[in-house]
Amino acid sequence: MKTVQALGLCCSLLALALFGAGCATSGAAGDGIIMVGENGEDKPVTPSEVDGVSGLDRPYYVQVGDVLDVSFAIRAMRAGEVPWDYRIEVGDSMEIAFTPGTLEPGTYKIQTGDVLGISFLDNWQLNVTRTVRPDGMISAPEVGDVLARNRSALELRDDLKRVYTESGIIEGEPRITVNVDFVNLDRYGDISRDVVVRPDGGIRLPGIPVDMRIGGMTITEASDLLQGEAAKILNNNPQVGILVFPAVATNVLAEMNGPVQVRPDGRVSINRLGEVQAAGFSVDELQHVLAKTSEGIIHNPVEPSVDILKATGGRIYVGGEVKTPGVYPLEGAPSAIQAVLTANGFNNDSRLNNVIVMRRNPNGKPYVFKTNLRVALTEGHTENDILLRPFDVVYVPKKTVSKLNLFVEQYIDKMVPFDNSLGVNAQYYLNEQQVDTRSRNINFSTGITGIMDVLNP
Repeated sequence: MKTVQALGLCCSLLALALFGAGCATSGAAGDGIIMVGENGEDKPVTPSEVDGVSGLDRPYYVQVGDVLDVSFAIRAMRAGEVPWDYRIEVGDSMEIAFTPGTLEPGTYKIQTGDVLGISFLDNWQLNVTRTVRPDGMISAPEVGDVLARNRSALELRDDLKRVYTESGIIEGEPRITVNVDFVNLDRYGDISRDVVVRPDGGIRLPGIPVDMRIGGMTITEASDLLQGEAAKILNNNPQVGILVFPAVATNVLAEMNGPVQVRPDGRVSINRLGEVQAAGFSVDELQHVLAKTSEGIIHNPVEPSVDILKATGGRIYVGGEVKTPGVYPLEGAPSAIQAVLTANGFNNDSRLNNVIVMRRNPNGKPYVFKTNLRVALTEGHTENDILLRPFDVVYVPKKTVSKLNLFVEQYIDKMVPFDNSLGVNAQYYLNEQQVDTRSRNINFSTGITGIMDVLNP
């Protein structure tokens, strides 16, 4: 909405510049440069003051014909962010390793292949070391088989105490300790694997009977999922280590990288993104557009980079009562007088004492300047010759224009030959001079088509 108001203000200032001071032949704009205020008041300014209110030179805006080197990468970690916020992508390879989560006697569940040390404090001759058999049993001295699998060391101790008490082999209360001397790590190694995330975002590990879809998860989230599934077959809550080798740099995003040329319609074609408007944006703005357009391409934020390999250069528009109105390279017409001469000079209806220069500064504020080029040409007042910037509009009014509707018809409609029911971006028009061009359209509440560039719609 602010952009529309600013553009409307620019056109209103333009009208005030012409009609507030009067557009009859006898009207005079003074001998110097005049800046038109928001309420139509005239303020004499020096060339240095013109530069001061205009701000620094505008950034370069992408134009038709420019060649851009576009590249995409996962956004780099910022201060305060942590690496495990990375989200797993299709094609990523990873090392997954399971290890016992705990060996605490009261929590670790004994499994097949574990080696147990059983000690009798008062009957040392019964001390033994036993390996848990595939059936989950161990052979206890003198009493036979006792179930050990899925029992904690403390639970197995209590079971042995009960069995030996009932057998009567040991006089008094048996004092027994059970230690897990060796954990069978083979079962952890059996499901630990190097895997690649499939196109559906899933992986499969041996021994775990379900697919685990980890695409889009952080490493922490994926670890929790793998831990829960592995615990069902390991009967202990294992620790999970995941080392990810991202494949995005050479997979999805890689096919989006490369040089592209801005077509006559102002767009570029990028794999997976399709058609993207480029003309009329600065490099920073285009990078922001590409970042927004890239959302959802992968799970992680994308950070685009744009370099201009070939630039067509800054452009200006020269219109009104000149012999050849049109778009010209800024390099060939760096000042208002040179711009008019580049357009093959004035004609008999030119009002040289009230030439208009329209400009928008980097903050988006529109400015309208009036300058007397007649005295600059006839008397050598070179301070009247305003130095131009990219996308400035220079035009020379007609001596006899005295009505606003005639001004709109003869200057706005003819100078920018677009359908006034639609707003247009003059930046893109300046690139190609195409009557049917539509780029970053905005409707103007003034009813006058804006001819200044559009920033941050």
